[in-house]
Amino acid sequence: MIAAWGGKKINNEEEKVRNLLVGAAVLASIAQTATAATFTAQDLLHGFNNIVLTDLHATAETEGTIFVGGNYSGGATVNPDLEPNVDLGGGVVGTFVVGGDVTGIANLQSGNAQVGGSITGTINNNGGGTINTGVSVPVATVRSTLEQLSLDLSTNPDTAGGVANTSDQNNINFVSGAGDSDMIQFFNITASVLANGTFNGITAPAGVTTIINVSGTAPVIGVNANQTLTDVLFNFYEATSLTINTAFNYSILAPFADVTQNGGGINGTVVSNNLRQNAEIRPGHFDGNLPNDNPQPVPVPPALALLASAFAGVGLLKRRSK
Repeated sequence: MIAAWGGKKINNEEEKVRNLLVGAAVLASIAQTATAATFTAQDLLHGFNNIVLTDLHATAETEGTIFVGGNYSGGATVNPDLEPNVDLGGGVVGTFVVGGDVTGIANLQSGNAQVGGSITGTINNNGGGTINTGVSVPVATVRSTLEQLSLDLSTNPDTAGGVANTSDQNNINFVSGAGDSDMIQFFNITASVLANGTFNGITAPAGVTTIINVSGTAPVIGVNANQTLTDVLFNFYEATSLTINTAFNYSILAPFADVTQNGGGINGTVVSNNLRQNAEIRPGHFDGNLPNDNPQPVPVPPALALLASAFAGVGLLKRRSK
């Protein structure tokens, strides 16, 4: 069947595609406030104190910002401690970001709560931020970004110039050199080094980040590590479970591990798969360097994808007409 449009004859197929193009353009303009953004692994580690890729059950407070991919539960307080909102793109901007449901109490001293599911309990908006539910949190992108980071970091050998003193369990310490071209000093150790004893600290030149890759599928941290350094990251790249029994004031990357934190508290950023949090997690964030930290795209809004499909359809019709 032939229809007239603007003085020209067109068939129904072309008319449908043109109508789709107009409709998609309107939707895309509405969706401009949720356009795609990018974030890096470094953005995540610098922005959040407590990152749990699946579920977090907390009986102790997080004094800092939280990301939970699944559900948050427990009677513990969440206090962002005046930390700024973290922007994950697509309008997801907050200090307490949960992909699933919230059961428990969160006292928002600052920032916004962004929740993908429902809230059963109380979020006290003490800082004047917003509380939103039904939010599309980029859970899969956060997970893939941090899992890939852990695997990538694990492939780095020891950097020349560093000294790992691990033979004496009563005097465990690391001395970093100048690092590599990214100003990162890598060490590789087995989980047994952290099982017990005294951790006497890490020494590094200014501006050099220390990353310690820890092998082992079920590490137990039993050393006392009371030094707080925000440019140190322990990467538990093989761990499927991780138990922390003492104070350990360094940042932890364990995206494949179900973590149980039993005591002592942590000053730093903690990344886990699941977390049973029985001790405090506090600032400051990891603020060191990461190698080859490329932005990860957040999926574009559906309206923009529809617009792209419509353009493709018009192009196909043009090729047919030729």
